Amino acid sequence: MTQLKVLPDLTALVQDATFRQGVLRCVRCSICVPQCPSYAVFRNEADSPRGRVQLMRASMEGRLKIDAAFEQHMDRCVGCRGCEDVCPSAVPFGHLIDRTREVLATTAPNRTRKRVVRMGLRLLGHTVLLLWLVRLLRVVQWLRLDRAAKAVVGLVSRKAAARLAKVPRVAGTPFDPRRIESAAVPTVQLFSGCIMPAALGTAQRASLQVLEQSGHAVAVPATQGCCGALHQHAGEREAAAALARANIEAFGSGTEPISVSSAGCGLAMKEYGKLLADDPVWAARASAFASRVRDLEELAVPQARPRSLRVVVQESCHHRNVQRIRGRAVPLLQQAGYVDSTTLPIGSGCCGSGGIFGALQPEAANQLRGTLLDSIEESGCDVVASSNPGCLMFIRAGLEERGSHIKAQHLAELLTTVGAPPLPLAPKEPGSGE
Repeated sequence: MTQLKVLPDLTALVQDATFRQGVLRCVRCSICVPQCPSYAVFRNEADSPRGRVQLMRASMEGRLKIDAAFEQHMDRCVGCRGCEDVCPSAVPFGHLIDRTREVLATTAPNRTRKRVVRMGLRLLGHTVLLLWLVRLLRVVQWLRLDRAAKAVVGLVSRKAAARLAKVPRVAGTPFDPRRIESAAVPTVQLFSGCIMPAALGTAQRASLQVLEQSGHAVAVPATQGCCGALHQHAGEREAAAALARANIEAFGSGTEPISVSSAGCGLAMKEYGKLLADDPVWAARASAFASRVRDLEELAVPQARPRSLRVVVQESCHHRNVQRIRGRAVPLLQQAGYVDSTTLPIGSGCCGSGGIFGALQPEAANQLRGTLLDSIEESGCDVVASSNPGCLMFIRAGLEERGSHIKAQHLAELLTTVGAPPLPLAPKEPGSGE
């Protein structure tokens, strides 16, 4: 286990040229500030991208010591990277916050929480174990024992109960890549991941169907695993790098595209070249792998059939801000037969999930989600579609809490020719069909 220690500042990061040049590149113009979800909640300069960069710079130069307040401002970053999308100086904020959190992961403040987070992240790396735990969770949710546990915990701690309420409901039986028959000569490979096949098995099966209905011969590598995105964003860079190497090995050295149905995973995998750039053994392979990664929206060719649902699309920050996969979902939905479909208007807000942000900052996450849910309900839609599991599960939970008739579904579920029906509010009985 990593030893927690007291590091006075970020002076060690001066050796990272990208970090050093990145913090110096910020001209404090404030263009990024209105784009920052956490600033919208906390209204504190230190909780804006510009403010965080200046804190990083001061600490790198030895003028500011690391303490609980410094760490709190870094924790309050959702990780949406909307600041990068508008920055005229091309400040690589994603790299800056990841490297800062890498240092903070080994410092003294919040040591108990860090150990709990580290244990949870290790679980994501054990895909088979995770699948079995989710099967158990499915039974617990069917018996409604999770609600009883929330009520009991709420008597002791409202915050703990709020965090427990964020445990996602399992949608369908898990998607196990070891049980999928792969094409002998694939034209595309499907990335499964960890959370999505476990908690959103129905959506991952729909992704496979969309690819096959689009004319692709699909292979699903059995030894693939977690992409490492959450590890990297929590400061566990070495763990993220190990998971990246394992996936590069699992998908082999072919040239066929690697389809990803999770926007967050797709972004992390497209940046494997940066993650492993300093590894002389893996750098070239990581760069080649990253060039093969494609979002499902880039590969889908839906088949039209009459559909009456009114759909509104929530474009996740991973799509919009960094990958810049914008405006693709609506044309795909219309091509599939959803004539009455549109994208949520700009300014609808962040969903508030942000990896582990929702767990670390539940009040802020709920505030951000509330604004987005208002926009969804005002749209008059029947279904809200998302292409990121974190966003999807968090939005779905919020709509259920409100008792809304609107269903939240993965885009892939809406693009299949079968057309998955809106998901029920209560989980299905284990062993029942899809």
